Parts: sequence; C-alpha cells; structure tokens
Amino acid sequence: MVNNTIVNRRELLKAMKHSLLLCLCLSGLSVHAEEAAIRIGNRRELMLDNYLFAELKNLSFRQHSPREAEKILDLDANWEGRKYHGISVCGYPVVLKDKKTFRMYYASYHGLRLKPVDVEQQFTCYCESDDGVTWRRVSLGQVAFEDSKDNNIVLQGATSHNFAPFIDTRPDVPADQRYKAIGGNGKAYVFASADGLHWCKLKDEPIIDGEEAAFDQHEAIRWGHNPGKERAILDSLNVCFWDAPRKQYVLYFRAYLPCLSRDGKRKLPETRSVMRCTSKDFLRWENIEPIDYGEPRRQWIHSLYTSMVKPYDRAPHIYLGFPLRTSPRRPFHGTSFGMSESAFMYSRDTRRFTIIDEPFLRPGRDPKNWSKHGNMMAWGMLQTASDELSFYYLQHDHQADSFIRRGVLRVDGFRSLHAGGYPGGVAVTKPIVFEGDRLEVNAATGAGGGIRVGFLDANTMEPIGGVEASNEFYGDQIQHYIHFGKRRDISSLAGRMVRLKITMYGADLYSLKFSGS
Repeated sequence: MVNNTIVNRRELLKAMKHSLLLCLCLSGLSVHAEEAAIRIGNRRELMLDNYLFAELKNLSFRQHSPREAEKILDLDANWEGRKYHGISVCGYPVVLKDKKTFRMYYASYHGLRLKPVDVEQQFTCYCESDDGVTWRRVSLGQVAFEDSKDNNIVLQGATSHNFAPFIDTRPDVPADQRYKAIGGNGKAYVFASADGLHWCKLKDEPIIDGEEAAFDQHEAIRWGHNPGKERAILDSLNVCFWDAPRKQYVLYFRAYLPCLSRDGKRKLPETRSVMRCTSKDFLRWENIEPIDYGEPRRQWIHSLYTSMVKPYDRAPHIYLGFPLRTSPRRPFHGTSFGMSESAFMYSRDTRRFTIIDEPFLRPGRDPKNWSKHGNMMAWGMLQTASDELSFYYLQHDHQADSFIRRGVLRVDGFRSLHAGGYPGGVAVTKPIVFEGDRLEVNAATGAGGGIRVGFLDANTMEPIGGVEASNEFYGDQIQHYIHFGKRRDISSLAGRMVRLKITMYGADLYSLKFSGS
C-alpha cells in the first residue's frame, strides 16, 4: 500500500511538472529542461544549418563548391561507345575505397545505341587508383568484347545499366558478401561479391518490382500513365548502403511522382523524384515512401535525376546527397528533356531532406557541360589527403569527347557558418551534453579575422568560470583544439548541460567535435 502511494505521488508530481512546463512554454517564457538537450556526445557536427543553434546574430550559412582539378579518365575505349556511335555512352560513376585501393565503377550503354537496341550489350566497367588522382583501367579478362577479354568490363547485361556497388559494413557480414550492389532498370535486383570483381545475384526475383501497394498509395506513375505499362521507377542510379547508427540498409531510388509547378500554382502529372525503403537483411524491404523536402514537390526545385545520397564518413549520422537537378529547358547539347546541375541536400533522419537552392556545381563556362547530364556527380566522395575530399563527375556527356573529372573540396567544407569583418557576429547553441575532454574545430579566418569559444550554463546563460572565453583562433586548420589560456582540458564539463557561445569575425566555421585523449 505504501509503495503504491509513493508511485502515485511520483506520477502526480511528474504530471504537475509537465503541466507547468507547458504553461511556461505557452506564455513565451524560456524553458531549458535537460531532456531537451542535444546529446552531441563526441560526434562531429557540420555547419549545415541552425540545427545546433538557439541564437545567431550577424552570421550566415555559406555554401562552397569543389575546385576543378584534372581529367582522370577519357571515355574512349571501344566498349564505351565512341568508336561505334561517334560519342561516348557512359555514366553513373561510383567511387569507393577498400583499404589502400581506390575503386571506380561506371556504366556503358553501348547496346542502347545499337539498331536494333540490345539491352544485354550494356557493361559495368572498372578502374583503380592508388591515390584517387591517377586512375587506370584494369584488364580483368572476364567479359568478351570484339572477341577479346582484354578489357575492364566487370559485368554485362541489363542490370549493368545502373549497377551500384558498395562495401557492406554490417557487423558479421559473410566474407563472400562483403561487397553488395543494387542493379536493374524498372525492377531492382541484389548482388553480392567477396572482392568487388566477381558478382552473383543473391536471389533471382527482384526485391522491388513496382507492384507494391506503396506505389499506388504515393501515386507513382506507370510509363505513359498507362495502367498496363511497367511502373516508372528505378531508371537512374539507385543507391544503397548499411546505415550503422540505425542498424538497417537504406535504398534510395528514382520514381516519377506528382508535383506542383515551380511557382506552386499548378498541379503537374509528374516529375523525377526520389523514394526510399529500408531492410534489415538486404533481401526483404519495407517502408517504401518518397523522401520529404519539408514542402510540396515542385518542378525544377525538386526535379532530381539522381540522389547520390550517402552517410558522410566523418559524421555518419548525417546523410549528404549531390543529386543531379534538372531544369526542363531545351539543352544546348544532348537530345532530351533539359539541362542539369549538381545540387546539395542533407538529412539527419534518412527521410526528411533539406535541398539547397544554390547549386553545388554549376554547368560552368564550358558550353559542352550545359547538357541533360552535365556535371553528373559520381556516387561517393573520397578523402585523398588529410585536408581534402575528391569528387568525380562526368563532363561533355554523350558527346565525342566525354570524360570524368576530379574536383576538390576542403574536408567538411560543404557549408560553413560565416562571419563578415569586424565586429562579426555571435552564435549561441541550444543546450548540449558532450563527451570528451577537448573541443576541436575545422575553421578558417582571414588575416584580420578570429574565433573565440566560451561555455555558458545552459539554464542561467551565465559564463562558466575559467572557460568563459577561449584564446582567439586565427589561421586555417582542419583540426584545431580550442585552448583556454594554456589548457584545453574541458573534461569537468563533460556530461553537464551547457551551451557554447561562439564569437567570430572574418571567419568560416565548418565543423566542431568534442573528443577524448
């Protein structure tokens, strides 16, 4: 009886507390409950938006684009189409790193240009690099072309149209399935490999065939809006990976879905868009649904030819995507529906994405890149130096001199929290709880710029003695540890609810991370 009374009183007090908090919130008063804190732990946070921040004054978020580097592969091999069609017919590059070896896969659509069309004459091709800069075709001796197996063809057939390999990082994955892939146009099939070069289907039936009820629920169209036709899905590069934080496989694929006009005033029958689904075992899939942009789909803004979504290696709880965004204009080059640019989008929950209006990679000064697949990004990015990421993208698409180029971006350098010249501005975070004994930042300032970081009590907003203001950082560092006088140890604050106050001028902050010795 006594125990029941105690429990009831606890429940009553809990309910009264929640009611009080609700009243305070409705009255406009600030409430900082510990359960509302962002438990940042020791994960890296990119400066993509105001997710971390309660207050921003005289600061803004700035997007950055890759710097153009060298051509890395001229698409001039016979099986890549130029000899037969006068143009190269390649696309959908995929890049990854396995231990010390950089790997690239890409498609050749040779058979789609033949008369009559032969879908089986499509190829998955393969290149390697030791540094991500200099690439070479590898003669594999696996598939015959022109009566010779002296080529870099890994696979042949219809599923080579959009074959997308990845390294499966799921714990205890069988050794002969360490590599996995999705392939198939209109229907998705799953593949596995021990070495990334010798592949087999995991099952003969497709994992998705377009007849699932979810497609009708979300109004995914059939080709020609004809009920007797196949579903218009999976006809670009469809990408999959193991999501370690959420313990599931996630597949992003193309579908044609209803949308609004660019100004939002008219309903249109369809646009190219992105759907997703999840799986625990790579064979049985569920949760088929469109990704959410936070607003209704609109033409141009959300017309995505590809998604190129993947967890960011240095912050795997964040998904980054570099989709090819299409504008339905008559192309300068090419024969189809419009011209494209590579956009940038991100998600913290795998379904809701923010897509940035500003292009990540514009078509640029070269008129040959103003085409339907202009500057199509490869799926994946590779860290090719301690301070740089390499991107790979297709240029002069479906033209007589198509090639793949490398672009370079600062590590974590997709977007930054930016401050103009003195006196700059101030950012105050929401309540956070961290782990570790030091704070590192990836930041750059001008010669006359600077950044200071201080800790505040999360509830009172009062500076915490001894760490109220750091030494000023100025310079350009991928990893700089914040110091307070001669020390950087902040372990006494670990596990406590605090806020950061960041004062900056003439500076860009790209990321921050708490870490331990």
